Amino acid sequence: MTPPGRGGPAVREYLSRSPEDTQRIGAGIAADLALPGVVLLYGNLGMGKTVLVRGIALELGVQSPDEVSSPSFTLVNIYEGRCPVYHVDLYRLEGERDIYSIGIDEFIGCDGVTVVEWSERLAGDFPGAVEVEIEDRGGDARLLRVRLPGGRTPGRRARRGRARRGRLRRGANEI
Repeated sequence: MTPPGRGGPAVREYLSRSPEDTQRIGAGIAADLALPGVVLLYGNLGMGKTVLVRGIALELGVQSPDEVSSPSFTLVNIYEGRCPVYHVDLYRLEGERDIYSIGIDEFIGCDGVTVVEWSERLAGDFPGAVEVEIEDRGGDARLLRVRLPGGRTPGRRARRGRARRGRLRRGANEI
């Protein structure tokens, strides 16, 4: 991920203590997305990337959490909500040729919201993309670093919907 610098992305860290927390954080990220949107996910296996995508998709109007599953073998899942949500998993792909053979360039940044797991495998820049790095903190705990482009402040609209989704812990602070 690109380190924040002068005029760089705003960064906020969230401590998730459960899959439910991770899903709520995803909903907060979705509430702040401009359309078309791109969310780039970074994190090892088992860090909760698909759980985060579930929160994003539900906030964007996908009706059932059961619809959202890892596209490890299908490579791209498309969920219908208020806008299309493209859920991409690049784990099994290597090289630019493999990645672009799935047609990602036809929708990423062009339509709806594209969420990419294993996005470190993508070549090129995606201006305006939200980046989320997920780190293990032991047990079910995860640290999520959310970087929004252009110095936008993360969580503004997520706070407005707090009563509906419950409280999230951000380090020692609540959002």
